[in-house]
Amino acid sequence: MNAFARILPLACGLAVAGTSLAAEPDPLSMLESANTQAAQVHAALDFCKRDAAPVVRALDGLIGGAGLSAPQRDKLRRAYEQAMRDESARIAGIAGQKGFARGACPAATLDTLDRQTPVIVKSLDDLRRGWRQTAAQVQTPAPAPAPAQPRPPSSAPATDIAPGKYTCYTFDAGQLNYAYTDVVVQKSGQYAVGAKAGSYQLKDGRVSFTGPLSNATGRYAVKQTGVPQLDLVFNGDNRASMTCPRGR
Repeated sequence: MNAFARILPLACGLAVAGTSLAAEPDPLSMLESANTQAAQVHAALDFCKRDAAPVVRALDGLIGGAGLSAPQRDKLRRAYEQAMRDESARIAGIAGQKGFARGACPAATLDTLDRQTPVIVKSLDDLRRGWRQTAAQVQTPAPAPAPAQPRPPSSAPATDIAPGKYTCYTFDAGQLNYAYTDVVVQKSGQYAVGAKAGSYQLKDGRVSFTGPLSNATGRYAVKQTGVPQLDLVFNGDNRASMTCPRGR
């Protein structure tokens, strides 16, 4: 097992965040994820004595442009430090088993770090730009409703997943790739993946499954474009994920 096998998925995960931020209802959670992932990359670069400054600068720019409160910044800082400690311990343990010491990483590992660091920096910069666009949209004042018109109530969360075929994609090497997985949602809490069938439960936007997707948890939402979408995470690992919009 390569101690740095997660670096490529981290780069892809950050890139996904950068491309989809403007469509997400909760960009702060995406910022928290990027903060943790950048800390894990920082730990890997430190262990191999590679320059982590570009990643740190890009993350600082992202956080600085997000307009966070002091408590939010402090929370991110503590999460960053904890993620670095955890990842440093993980890498050191695996490196010890493989027989190489701090600063003496294998050539293949160094090549992975050197190739992926610019991708990660660009992804953080893209995320910063996406955050600014979203913030600008939020800060644009909406027309005041006429006095005689009451404010409409908030939309209730969906109580069921819209039936249809949800085509799933992963994000690899800077682009969305078809995962050769289609989730066909049927009525009455049933779904199928290929010839295998199972059931699902939807509560407060969160989805759990039996059957072929039993190792996945999901979120379901109808995006601002009107397209229903399932976002799946496998085995509790956000780096193992797919996004599945429903076909029209």
